[in-house]
Amino acid sequence: MPQARENPPLKRTKYLWPGNESNLTDPQLEVKRNLAKRRSKTARACGMRECLQDIYADGANRTEAEAGFKALRSWMMHSRPEPMKALAGQFRRHRQDILAYFDRPYTNAILEGLNGIIRHVKTRSRGFRNMDHSGTMIYLTCGELGLNTATA
Repeated sequence: MPQARENPPLKRTKYLWPGNESNLTDPQLEVKRNLAKRRSKTARACGMRECLQDIYADGANRTEAEAGFKALRSWMMHSRPEPMKALAGQFRRHRQDILAYFDRPYTNAILEGLNGIIRHVKTRSRGFRNMDHSGTMIYLTCGELGLNTATA
């Protein structure tokens, strides 16, 4: 954390910032809140991340989410951390795609997970003689087929 060199109280707090406050112990939470009062760049960036989480958690519809994103973008553009300004620009460029989630809250997370499993099976199956054996392993792994089903 480069800011820890400039700001000694931030030393050894690397793991306080990325997580949610609900996952922190009471002493960690107290340290994080005390550091947040100092208005460091790290604390502001963490506040922006938490604001983004709140938009997704509380944004019941597209108009509420759009208002939340507009306020967050404004905060990011008027803050000092340059990475946050760049992220605000990405939010502006991809606004329609981001807000589309609030119309239909579906993601491809399940497909991405299956893709990772299939990639792992393909890595494991390099010694198989033909593609049929690889395909069978993918079906057995991802298709939740029992071994008795495959041999029957």
